[in-house]
Amino acid sequence: MTKAMIIVNPSSGGEKSEDYIEQLKKQIGTTYTELTIKKTKKSGDARLFSEEAASNEYKAVFVLGGDGSVSEAVNGLLLHESKIALGIIPLGTVNNVARALGISMNPIKAIEALQEATIKQIDVGKINERFFISSTSVGPIPESVQEVDVDMKTKFGVFAYVMKGIQALRDEHTYTFEIEIEGEKWSADYSMLLIAMSNFVGGVGTAIPEAAIDDGLIHMVTLKETTTKEKLSLVPELFQDKEYTNDQLEYRTFKKAKIRLLEDKDKSISCTVDGDKGQTFPLEINVLPHALSVFA
Repeated sequence: MTKAMIIVNPSSGGEKSEDYIEQLKKQIGTTYTELTIKKTKKSGDARLFSEEAASNEYKAVFVLGGDGSVSEAVNGLLLHESKIALGIIPLGTVNNVARALGISMNPIKAIEALQEATIKQIDVGKINERFFISSTSVGPIPESVQEVDVDMKTKFGVFAYVMKGIQALRDEHTYTFEIEIEGEKWSADYSMLLIAMSNFVGGVGTAIPEAAIDDGLIHMVTLKETTTKEKLSLVPELFQDKEYTNDQLEYRTFKKAKIRLLEDKDKSISCTVDGDKGQTFPLEINVLPHALSVFA
């Protein structure tokens, strides 16, 4: 008996979720003899469901949802060091991971493409005890992402993030970080710190053009102290699909890093991980090369 689990986030797919489930069942029904449908109701459900799959000899898990649901599923699978293949049908607002894998943003086309999909091994990042597959970030703009609720995403889609991001541009607060990367340690003031697993950040595939989802590296971009006007002038850099030329932006890669805040009053600051509220400082970050099997 070959078992597969379908995890669905109804709040992402809306009324069409049921149609997508039926379409997926028809597509994979000849490959897997037993299909289990699980629908999330609250945060953490996708992780628990994927843990169940890892513990009960399932061969594949398919997630219909956004980056948050996919990230939860990955945490459940890797908690058990599972090699279960993960399939992604994008129903979210941004869908960075699906974009990086070349998966269609049209759910029906993404389901149909499974017929010719191959298994690909991709990298996973680990931040303290949590795994991530898209990005980790700190600063007013990333923090604004945490304020976008389900109702806003449903009503405005990706523009919900844009609106919050524009508001955050006015925040000129900086953080004093101490960063240690493979023997090199320094401290600096940054208004944003972005750590990514691929070139897709915020749905933009040119944000870190050098990055690939399977290159065995973690990619970090830092933004020095800037005014609102300076931040706006940097926006074109993110769409040029080439190396940064502005001195305010710094880019480097690593496999392992330690990052902490030097300001006691900021110890409660949490980073944003795969679009949701994440860990507080200090952070230990490392890459797990080719740790996850995915349909691509």
